[in-house]
Amino acid sequence: MKNRVRLAVASTALVALIASPVPPSTVAGSLPGSWERLADAPRKRQEASYVTLAGKLHLLGWSRAHKVYNPVNDSWSGKAKLPAKLNHVQAVALDGKIYVIGGLTSWPDGDVNTVYIYNGATNKWSQGARMPRGRGAGGIAVRNGKIYYAGGLNGGTAVPWFDVYDPVADSWSSLPNMPRAREHFHAAVAGGKLWAIGGRQGPINSTVAQTDAFNFSTGQWQTGFAPIPTKRGGFGVGVAGEEVIVFGGEGGGVHPEVEAYDATSNTWRALRDMAKPRHGFQVAECGGAFYIATGSIKQGGGGATPYHDVFRLASGAGCD
Repeated sequence: MKNRVRLAVASTALVALIASPVPPSTVAGSLPGSWERLADAPRKRQEASYVTLAGKLHLLGWSRAHKVYNPVNDSWSGKAKLPAKLNHVQAVALDGKIYVIGGLTSWPDGDVNTVYIYNGATNKWSQGARMPRGRGAGGIAVRNGKIYYAGGLNGGTAVPWFDVYDPVADSWSSLPNMPRAREHFHAAVAGGKLWAIGGRQGPINSTVAQTDAFNFSTGQWQTGFAPIPTKRGGFGVGVAGEEVIVFGGEGGGVHPEVEAYDATSNTWRALRDMAKPRHGFQVAECGGAFYIATGSIKQGGGGATPYHDVFRLASGAGCD
């Protein structure tokens, strides 16, 4: 008799479980996107840059070693070394060259104002005009042949500064400050605006929720956009159409979340979590896919990894 009662209770519980609605985000495989592991980077790094040039991906920073990933055969090779050992640095590619701007030589106040330029055709480095206001851990993005640098750390303090570099004229100009200081974030251009999302203001857990945008048409900053759902700094970003995708990060721990902001609808959506959560990296976009090499698996320093993977929103996306 007791066994019959137990069976009846278990059956009732099973029916209730099946009938109850399950939030879509908790269903395995329900979120968009897929991850694939690639050949590990040749060495562990964090706070390094990763950028695409002519179908290959260049890993720079943390050490002077300059490593290049070939997505066709999933292999790494070496190129001319970065002129200086820098961390908390981001890079951009423009017209066959890579620009490594600013960075830190020590934590948290070893900021520099250098502009190192790598020529992919000659495998040589040169220098551009120095930043008027040196810093590292800021946000960098390209639009219409010019390079924009927002925020960052100067003297160990988060700043709201916003500057633009013209590679043709080899000159810098200062633009209106951001509405708030922030660092450990990445900038992105979508919908005719430069987006400053998340980041922090010094301590690891002093994360910023607000989403701000510089309107290129008006030359002014705008505020009041939908805040990032998961506050964090030290993440990477990619752009897919009019969406800015935020990967991983830290603040209250290391984050696996991948969230996308739609610049046209001012809304956020969740994507597939990172297969290996980490922070302190830059996302390299290639062929509609997003490549992430190295980073840290522990909040703060000391957790550098050579892990390398790619995120795809569409089947067949990528440089391979």
